[in-house]
Amino acid sequence: MQGLICEGTTEDSVRLSDDIRLVDDLSPRQVRVEIHAAGVCGSDMSCIHGKYYMPTPLIPGHEAAGKVVEVGSAVTYCEVGDHVILSTFGNCGHCSDCEVGDPGNCAVGMGGLSQPYAEGDQPLYNFANIGAFVQETIVAENQCIPIPKEMPLTSAALIGCGVMTGTGAVFNRAQVQLGDTCVVIGAGGVGLNVIQAAKLVGARQIIAIDRIPEKAKLATEFGATDFILAEDDLDMVNAVKQLSGGGVHHAFEVVGHTGLLADAINMTRAGGNVCAVGVPDLTATVTYNFQSLHQNKNLMGIRAGGAKPRKDFRTLTDLYMNGQLKLDEMISNTAGLDGLIGALDAMRAGTEARTVLLPQG
Repeated sequence: MQGLICEGTTEDSVRLSDDIRLVDDLSPRQVRVEIHAAGVCGSDMSCIHGKYYMPTPLIPGHEAAGKVVEVGSAVTYCEVGDHVILSTFGNCGHCSDCEVGDPGNCAVGMGGLSQPYAEGDQPLYNFANIGAFVQETIVAENQCIPIPKEMPLTSAALIGCGVMTGTGAVFNRAQVQLGDTCVVIGAGGVGLNVIQAAKLVGARQIIAIDRIPEKAKLATEFGATDFILAEDDLDMVNAVKQLSGGGVHHAFEVVGHTGLLADAINMTRAGGNVCAVGVPDLTATVTYNFQSLHQNKNLMGIRAGGAKPRKDFRTLTDLYMNGQLKLDEMISNTAGLDGLIGALDAMRAGTEARTVLLPQG
């Protein structure tokens, strides 16, 4: 079958192969899924560039939806023919974190890697427990969340990472309340979902910041009340404080830049939440003035929106089906697997929200 293989830490090291195969039969609780849609996320760029220090060769991609084509003998969560969104949480289901309903904290599921496929005699790793830039993959049954068959798989795929990460930062971690104020640094795919989630819960002011002027229109359509263009000579902290009357209740850093996270701390009012949504190089360190955090502010690490996928994915699906959650509007382009590099170029340029790859053509 066809898929993309990353063999190094540059985009030139990614190639399209027609000779990938799944190597093992399913274990009792595994599922084989035919991938029909896979979003290209900033984490895919970071993975390909070596910022996550993953072993290679590997199949990149992690934001996906598809159809179940085979299930293991003990699978109960889904059945053949189901349309599913895939979760990166390959959690064990049995540890203390899983048992209390926090699958994102599972030590087994965090950064898990396996080698479910090969090219010739060469085993291939899967990125983020999925490896979505391929025509079929094998995942654990608890990674498969069934959705209504009338939901477009291209839109459903986005829930698996970008939508869950952004909305979950608001719903699950910051728990933004009616009348709160927010700033969102970065109006890309994840940032737009922070914005629309904040609007859904009734935030009275949502300030979006981005370096691309064209993002103002998108941010406003998704619910931003104000837009700040991040020009080189702009004091963003002061601009946010002026707009918000001294600082916001919730600051979301979505770019994955340590300097911007320090700025987010200073944009937050006393007692507010500073939300580290974006992921920099995993070896990065953050430096900030102690006094800037000292005023009872909460600095929050946020992995995948603090998701409980089997509950949250269905909630987001229902919101979409009821016309309350924008997903179709996020898709700027679709392409085959050979469109990955173009999608990464567009992401760097900031000219679109999401490209969705269609492995089946």
